[in-house]
Amino acid sequence: MLPCMLTKTHLLALEPDMRAFTLVGAFMGYFALLEVGINAAIGEVIGITGARLSIVSRNMGFDDKIKTLRALVDFHIADLSQAAKFDELARRARKYGEFRNIVAHNPFRRSHISDGVEFFQTSASSKLDFPKMDWSIDEFLKRIDEINQIDNDLRSIEHRMSIHRIAELLKSGNVTTDTIEKGTDLGLLSLFGLDAMTFLDDSTPDEEQKPQGARPF
Repeated sequence: MLPCMLTKTHLLALEPDMRAFTLVGAFMGYFALLEVGINAAIGEVIGITGARLSIVSRNMGFDDKIKTLRALVDFHIADLSQAAKFDELARRARKYGEFRNIVAHNPFRRSHISDGVEFFQTSASSKLDFPKMDWSIDEFLKRIDEINQIDNDLRSIEHRMSIHRIAELLKSGNVTTDTIEKGTDLGLLSLFGLDAMTFLDDSTPDEEQKPQGARPF
């Protein structure tokens, strides 16, 4: 649900130039929250949080994050219907990444044909073109609401991955309080091809079993 300051009534009460900046700022702000949600979803799938997640996500562009999330979901989530659901959410988020680039990188002004914002795009991929884009208040509010919905649905991946990790531990026969507490590291270790249970075992493995050149996180 959108905050009261973004109701159409409140926006129409603003002076048109101020309204244009408010609408653009609101879109960018909510998109930033969506990107945080994408980061969190990646972290949930590979089992990392905090500083490690910040380092991984900070050095990836938005499109790279979407590609990574789709690949991780395809690999880690066994429930095909749930995997398809999250993949579709990721693709919808990618489309909003394209909108975000338009909004962030093109000049704009109050619209003279609607109650919203006119953007001045330039396209030169194969020929020079100046696509027209004019978003009304209703268009902005609709897109912001869709961003919020994608964000909320993506964050439900946390519950799905918690169930998945518990199921994997049950199948392994190594379920203890300690392994469940450490379970958040399983995804990261498996991502790099390491035997997660080796790092969770208190005993020291034989030398030939130790991953060469690897160190626990």
